[in-house]
Amino acid sequence: MGTPGNTDNIDVIAALKKAEKMRIEFVANVSHELRTPLTSIKGYTETLLQDLEEGRTADPEFLKIILKNSNRLLALINDLLDLSAIESGADELHPATLDLQEITQHALHALQLNAENKHSTILTEVLTPNVFADPKRVEQVITNLVDNAIKYCPTGSTVTVRWTLDRDEQGEAVFLRVIDNGPGIAEKYLDRLFERFYRLDKGRSRESGGTGLGLSIVKHVMQRHDGSVTVESTLGKGTTFICRFPLQTS
Repeated sequence: MGTPGNTDNIDVIAALKKAEKMRIEFVANVSHELRTPLTSIKGYTETLLQDLEEGRTADPEFLKIILKNSNRLLALINDLLDLSAIESGADELHPATLDLQEITQHALHALQLNAENKHSTILTEVLTPNVFADPKRVEQVITNLVDNAIKYCPTGSTVTVRWTLDRDEQGEAVFLRVIDNGPGIAEKYLDRLFERFYRLDKGRSRESGGTGLGLSIVKHVMQRHDGSVTVESTLGKGTTFICRFPLQTS
């Protein structure tokens, strides 16, 4: 039988191995995500230069592809920097009492075109007036969750943003629920959704401009607020993301 000291050492070694594995996987994922758009940009730029050198007119479609991949690269770098700032605590929170109707509408305004392109309907239900949190980060949480729902749900879906004041086993809290009536997610995948770069459908996510970091950012934003985010889903019936904001007044 192992002694308590030996058990502690085994736990530490296991944790270090897990951390090292995660670091290696993260570096590999970042390298892959950066290389893909850069390879495309390089290839199309070389083709354009060759066309110009040989007196041919530059193909506008090539320029559009270069711009698309440049935007994707910029979005990825911005999300990486943002996630790093949130995780390290370098980006200090500035909590305030927020008007939930106002901040929700502001976040959804930026997603209106995406919703229209998918013929999606976004409903809002604000059943509690305020939350004490950082406005920039709350808006980011709403944006990431709703944008994710629009991307992964089929055309014509409905996404509901619902704010409530409820009580759970930890006490009273403000809850944000983003509910969709999409295809749902199998239970075996739910625990991995908040991992960096984890995608259920890698091809479709990249095609829609996703960086694979949105849900990870949501998780870390909620942790910085001493809150949490969970997900419930049933295949064929839809998915609900639930963010819990502890009640605070100052």
